[in-house]
Amino acid sequence: MLVSTIYPVQPIGSGRLFVMAKPVAGEWMEEEFAGIARSGVTRMLSLLETQEIRELGLTQAPELCRRLGMAFTHFPIPDFGLPRSVRDVATLLDAIYPAVLAGEHLVIHCRAGIGRTGTIAASLLVRHGWSPEQAFAEISLKRGVEVPDTDAQRRWVIEHARALSQ
Repeated sequence: MLVSTIYPVQPIGSGRLFVMAKPVAGEWMEEEFAGIARSGVTRMLSLLETQEIRELGLTQAPELCRRLGMAFTHFPIPDFGLPRSVRDVATLLDAIYPAVLAGEHLVIHCRAGIGRTGTIAASLLVRHGWSPEQAFAEISLKRGVEVPDTDAQRRWVIEHARALSQ
């Protein structure tokens, strides 16, 4: 049995931010999700696009999360891409940031847990008062690889930091 590595990034209020690569699918999928729940995660935020979810065999993720007591949020972003708008990300942060402050333990994932994950995790830390540069440095340190994947993703967070911090 192999359970994905979950990288603890930072406490936020009473909650905590984690990042990870996509969960393992297939024959060990239920054990994978049970391991994620045992790690203390109470909400999973998937940034995979719908066709990636099907391709990777993760269509059962929302149901597995529900059965294991984890909330599931889907916010699709194209691989190596950018969120559709700063307004969409601000709406997402409006929903998840207060929950994390109040004690929810959030894990964010995409395919590799670097680009899209780094973009949204950094946006959450910006909402918490961090500069984009501080956020990227902390996530990179905890993830063990530089995030995000592209200069465009980095610039997106930097250019929208003011709006994301509202």
